[in-house]
Amino acid sequence: MTGPRLDEEPAGHRRFARYLQHLETVAAEGESDLVAAVLRDEDATMADSAVGRHRDRRAADLLTEPEFISWARTMTAVITDRDFLTRRLREWTLLRTIVLGKPWAAEELTTASD
Repeated sequence: MTGPRLDEEPAGHRRFARYLQHLETVAAEGESDLVAAVLRDEDATMADSAVGRHRDRRAADLLTEPEFISWARTMTAVITDRDFLTRRLREWTLLRTIVLGKPWAAEELTTASD
């Protein structure tokens, strides 16, 4: 049989794993630059997936912390042209609003993705 050896992981998979590793350990000061670099990857779907995982992890970690607001603003500026990433970040912001007992509109919740 000709074709790739089973023990050779595709380059995109290796980049994805490497991105996740770097995003997991990046200092707050370098986070936006790293996210922007990941989003410049030629495989936009893979890049969005890596950044999406990172966004979900960071949003969950910061959800009730005051730093969430500045972090979300910074991330919004970096992901502004990525509709799904931006939408999910808005949904995390809505969840934060609900968790903190602040006013929110039912329509915001019913139009959320999941």
